[in-house]
Amino acid sequence: MRVRASIGTLAAVGLEGIRMGVKPGVAYLLQYSSGGCSARCAFCTQSSVSRSGRDLLSRVVWPVVELEEILPALPKAFSRACVQTVIKEDFVEEVYEIARSLASYGLRVSVSTTPIPRRDLERLKEVGVDYLGVGLDTASPELSEAVGKPYGYWEYLRFASEAVKVFGVGRVVVHVIVGLGERLEDLVSTLKLIYSIGAKVSLFAFTPVRGTPMENRPKPSLRYYRLAQVANYLASRGLDVGRFLDFERGCLRSERLGEPRELARALLTSGCPGCNRPYYTESPGGELYNVPSEELLPDIGGILSRLSC
Repeated sequence: MRVRASIGTLAAVGLEGIRMGVKPGVAYLLQYSSGGCSARCAFCTQSSVSRSGRDLLSRVVWPVVELEEILPALPKAFSRACVQTVIKEDFVEEVYEIARSLASYGLRVSVSTTPIPRRDLERLKEVGVDYLGVGLDTASPELSEAVGKPYGYWEYLRFASEAVKVFGVGRVVVHVIVGLGERLEDLVSTLKLIYSIGAKVSLFAFTPVRGTPMENRPKPSLRYYRLAQVANYLASRGLDVGRFLDFERGCLRSERLGEPRELARALLTSGCPGCNRPYYTESPGGELYNVPSEELLPDIGGILSRLSC
């Protein structure tokens, strides 16, 4: 069966001769479709309205491989595989077969998908999927419509809530892209909603890619993204984010945070266990929006001083 694998995944198992400063913590796979995804998301390279090469997802290259050929090598380098879906004919049946194959080799399996029926979620769980990703992406209903998401904002949240009932609290990870044009207040409200239904949040920094309708939109500033990461960290711990953020001025009331050392973990890549997505949204050597390992965490004190009101 044809799939796409991130070039970092292939390098980790010795099939691509590239050097990596940080190895991926998860084997990243993407469903293959010669025409990409039938959805019309304006930011996505796989979208039906994108002119980007179909070997791209964000800024990462995903070569086509035969799943059966790489399966024996994956457990030697990874304990988990993440399968990302595209909307195409019979994609649910195909991802079911991919997940079953991965689990048969002893890998724990995450699947990232658009809304599908509960019975399909239960079938995925039966073959070994233990974490589910949900591509909400946007922080408001209006923005969801504006960027061409295939389902509405509330439908994604309803689906995430239903998925929590299948996989359990903390085992559904909702993807949120920062920098699509949202207000900070809307972003925080969305984060709080996600945690309130028992799901978790995986933050992504919007990355403009040539050939997509949003190719000319700038990447969010690192300062704004750091505010989003801190807000996510606070929301994940059930704290009132509004106590710490000044929405009007877009800054942090850091004197209320107390001991900041643990807060540095807010900058780490968020997602399923082991997920670090190295260089998914930034070039090696550039500024790290999502920090892929604790060894690379910057000085949190300096960051907080730049975020403070």
